[in-house]
Amino acid sequence: MSDQNVELVRGVYEMGDFFNARPEQFDRAFRDYLNERFELRLPPDYPEGNLVFRGREGAAELTAMLHDSWGEWGFETERFIDADDHVVVFARIRATGGVSGIPIELETTHVWTIRAGRATSVQFYRDRSEALEAAGLRE
Repeated sequence: MSDQNVELVRGVYEMGDFFNARPEQFDRAFRDYLNERFELRLPPDYPEGNLVFRGREGAAELTAMLHDSWGEWGFETERFIDADDHVVVFARIRATGGVSGIPIELETTHVWTIRAGRATSVQFYRDRSEALEAAGLRE
């Protein structure tokens, strides 16, 4: 089952930048990959702060917030790690400040939780070892 979990999470990233999504992309993401009560959690050390976004409304709220703050925003995935009912994704955020135009690049790790063939949550981390530990793995 865990190979399927990795492919499910990979599908979210491959469908295009979910975090810059248009309404039809949200519909596809929730139809094909995400549980309707899906939660996305940002860590306190992210520029946006420790926030939780739930369901379709939360996904739309996150997208609006990112568009207000950043001129461009996206992820470049580096590695997918199978961890049973979790999938750990090593990635880089590449963004440009909306007002300043200053580019940033941050290392990030996403820990996805999968239940019954759907992603139920993703937690973002700045510290890779903390993310691996959260998924029951070690560096």
